[in-house]
Amino acid sequence: MNRYPLALFLSLTLALSFGCSEDSNNSTTSTPRDLTRDAVCMLDGMILLDHPGPKGQVIFKNGEPHFFCDTKGLFSALYDPNYKTKIKQAFVQDFSKRSWGSYNDRWIEVEQAFFVMDSNRLGAMGPTLATFSLRSDAENFAKEFGGSVLAFNELDEEKFEAYQARIRQQLRDSIGAISAPDSEEAHHHH
Repeated sequence: MNRYPLALFLSLTLALSFGCSEDSNNSTTSTPRDLTRDAVCMLDGMILLDHPGPKGQVIFKNGEPHFFCDTKGLFSALYDPNYKTKIKQAFVQDFSKRSWGSYNDRWIEVEQAFFVMDSNRLGAMGPTLATFSLRSDAENFAKEFGGSVLAFNELDEEKFEAYQARIRQQLRDSIGAISAPDSEEAHHHH
């Protein structure tokens, strides 16, 4: 079953419930929205508060907020030609000085964030880009959980696509490792 129509309906309903009066098309900055039980991922309808790890949100030029349960989804939107021209501002949660399972809203502009790529910490959708306002906190996180630190301007579309490809390959390798023993066992029992 295709979940995108439901996700689109939910995200439009969410945008209408927040209203658009806070942002004017002429204003240069937007205010990130706080997370509530009504905040759902625009891609799959997941309730953001139910899942660990950093989240993202964009404010479209028309003032509508759209949330992402994972930072990978946010970057997919930032690099998608169908979305990037409509985005006024993007935000990620700041994990500087807070625990992985914490959900309080400490949003920072995506351009100000430092990202840890390839850590062993999992977000809502598996491997994720951990987000920090301070490079030192990102470096400490990388020392503890692995990965490399990148500033926003270092995380271009090519690096993001390579990261996504590594995640897909890890998933294929994991599935192969799980299914291989079963097939060997089945072979020995014939």
